[in-house]
Amino acid sequence: MRTDGGLRGAVFLFFSCVAEYLLLYRLIKTTGIKLSFQISKRYFFSKANPTVVNLITGISLLGYSMGAMALVVLMSALNGFETSIFSAYKKTDPDLLVLPQKGVVVELLERTAKSGSDKDLIFQLGAVKGVDVVSKVLVGKAVLKYGDQQTVCQVWGVDEAYGKRILLDSLASAGVPKFVDDRAAANPNLISDMAVLSEGLVYKLGVGKIDQPITLMVINKDAGIHDLDAFGMEEFIPSAIVSLPEDQNTQTVMIGLSQAQRIFGASEQAVTQLEIRLDEGVRNDPGEVESVKAEVDAVLKRAGQGEFVVKNQQEQHPLMYRMFNTEKWISFAILSFVLLLISFNLVGALTLLVMDKRRDFVLFRNMGMERYQVSWVVFWEGVWVSVWGTVFGLALGVGLVLLQTHTHIVSTQGTFSIPYPVELRLGDLSLILLLNSFLGILSAVFPAWRAGKMSAEKAMGER
Repeated sequence: MRTDGGLRGAVFLFFSCVAEYLLLYRLIKTTGIKLSFQISKRYFFSKANPTVVNLITGISLLGYSMGAMALVVLMSALNGFETSIFSAYKKTDPDLLVLPQKGVVVELLERTAKSGSDKDLIFQLGAVKGVDVVSKVLVGKAVLKYGDQQTVCQVWGVDEAYGKRILLDSLASAGVPKFVDDRAAANPNLISDMAVLSEGLVYKLGVGKIDQPITLMVINKDAGIHDLDAFGMEEFIPSAIVSLPEDQNTQTVMIGLSQAQRIFGASEQAVTQLEIRLDEGVRNDPGEVESVKAEVDAVLKRAGQGEFVVKNQQEQHPLMYRMFNTEKWISFAILSFVLLLISFNLVGALTLLVMDKRRDFVLFRNMGMERYQVSWVVFWEGVWVSVWGTVFGLALGVGLVLLQTHTHIVSTQGTFSIPYPVELRLGDLSLILLLNSFLGILSAVFPAWRAGKMSAEKAMGER
């Protein structure tokens, strides 16, 4: 949950209401319909002689309020779930991921040298403004064996910069992440290569002690099917257990880059991807991230590495983001349809208002008021209902979201009770404000036209 987003939402709501009021005031001054506006305000705020029209108008206002409140709460809840789910990925995914467009493994440094570049590509990328760390990674499949248990795993060969890119120490639930045992230099009998295992993989294999050796088996591409050395085997000592996102947590083994290149039979220049961490002041700003992404892409092309594609965090999980966005906007569309039905109620209320106040409208016409001014009276009545209803609904919705943020009044049911996550976004509040205002204005058009027409006909008849 994000408190700062809730406070920004409340401030935004206040200034949005002020801006809308100033816009309406400016429209009134420039169109010469101040009298119509004052009459509609008198009708809206009048407490004398309550009628069925007032009751229906109040129901319409309540409907807009409840619709706006429901949209705020719904959108904030979906935003909160999205942020909670992707927060785990934000800890482990790079801010920018550089992948080859063709193939899997590339000879990165050799190609840079052939292109005539006088600087190492990693150095060039690290020099881009906003880039903090650039890490080289080689990913491949292997069979992991521990005792009598074995399973297929995904091996991540990472360089020294990877620990800073992912902040590996903060993900460790046991041990200290490292890939070389420093004690092996003094004792040649020790296994020097070390590995970091994901929690799910440890549970799957039943690893009891992280200092017991594990074996990685990789198919030897140069050997025949029946050769004794068809599998290359390397032993590692687990150094730490780390917690990763669910889809990575049951299959990930991290080892040193040079060790991965050795067991996969790859050259010292071979990588499958480059992972980039941005500066703290940049990585939380989508606009800045896109700017750095464009610069990284330009560096790759200048270095003769135009066959690479650069992805931000959303582009690394397109299906999941598309799923959340689809769910969010379908829910928004359903509630918008409900608001559309409420708008028909407002049309009915304004139509009844026209019938109830027809004597007043004829009197206004006989006193010299123009036909369009009578129409504006009804139009502003519809605007009053939609705007005030929306403002009340937004205020109530923001209040409920802030209450949940600070008090955690609603929690999940189950063994582990956690508060429902919520997050206010200014774009959602703007969209709700515009939607309700548009529906209110649209609902007032026909009754306003009818009021002007009826007043003109009645006035002509009396004359």
